[in-house]
Amino acid sequence: MRSTLFDIAEFEGELIRIERWWLTHALDAERGGVHGEIADDNAVRSDADKGLILHARALWFFSESARTTLSVEARTAAAGLYEFIVERFTDTEFGGLVWSLTANGAWKEDRKQVYAQAFAVYAFAAYARAADSAEALERAIDLAALIDAQAWDAERGGYVEAFARDWSPIDDVRLSERDLNAPKTMNTHLHVLEAATGLHVAAGLEDTARFLARNIDIFIERFIAPRGGHLSLFYSMDWRDLCADESYGHDIEASWLLWEAAEALGDEKRLAAAKRRARALAESTFDKAVGADGAIAYERHADARGLVGESHWWPQAEAIVGFYNAFELSGEERFAAAAANVWSFVKANHIDRRYGEWTWLSAQDAPKRGPYKAGFWKGPYHNGRAMMEMIKRLGSS
Repeated sequence: MRSTLFDIAEFEGELIRIERWWLTHALDAERGGVHGEIADDNAVRSDADKGLILHARALWFFSESARTTLSVEARTAAAGLYEFIVERFTDTEFGGLVWSLTANGAWKEDRKQVYAQAFAVYAFAAYARAADSAEALERAIDLAALIDAQAWDAERGGYVEAFARDWSPIDDVRLSERDLNAPKTMNTHLHVLEAATGLHVAAGLEDTARFLARNIDIFIERFIAPRGGHLSLFYSMDWRDLCADESYGHDIEASWLLWEAAEALGDEKRLAAAKRRARALAESTFDKAVGADGAIAYERHADARGLVGESHWWPQAEAIVGFYNAFELSGEERFAAAAANVWSFVKANHIDRRYGEWTWLSAQDAPKRGPYKAGFWKGPYHNGRAMMEMIKRLGSS
């Protein structure tokens, strides 16, 4: 099923522009990897730390874009990033990868954040497919097994958020300063699920199938089922819900990532459950988050702060795919129209026609602006993936 509201050439062109921007501005030719931070005007902050999340996302993007655009430059960039991550971030003594490096490539923070380990699995699996690398696939499989061995709560289920370098417990497990200090979070589980999907697609083994099935089940049971149309965000170790906020970007992102996971596994019972849950998440986002301009709101706080209506780049990217996925699952044109409206908003308000890439906040949020064009938390993953997903879906329909 394909909607006539879209022109695949627009997504192909924007993917090439994103790829070109990252090839031109982000690669650190002198010190390796990518620059830790780049401003809206493309100025490089040379002293910025280099984060594992940014590097894993960049590796994933260049690996996948090389397979989509057939770019030799993207394939070469992926190879360089793979070697940099393996050489600089890998902890050969305790396993896993450290959180961040200094600008010069020395270890900065050595904690083991499960969210970041999951992105490395995702990236290694993507690179294994792009480069036909048995070594990269083995690294992805081994890292997924390490996450299960070190972070899975065998008594109560779910993954504990973070550990010290040697995988011992730590008091402050927050992914970022804006998060609750909660030991089990939706965000980490969502990206372990995403990594499990990518790993199973690359490996197709009984072990990767079990890993994926476990993550589909825990995500539905703990993070979707309690609220139905919205994700539960933060939990205690014994699964007490700690937060009533609604994160619309995560709701719509999870809707299509869950369906993708179920499709990769191919289990009929889980496919049925995922379809029902994906539809509910997309429906709630459609009903509660879409503004008059077509963009989706960022989040809603349960306290007096209420709705955060500003437009961040990544929920818009995920909404394009999530609403289109809901259209494919339901056949309802309103979801295709919602995806088209988000895409129109992005083209008018997030794509930087002067300097390239996408801005953190939209033009309509001025004078507010994001902290950077690329950096610790902003890579080519959300927007680049959205372009590739739409190319795939429009091209195969």
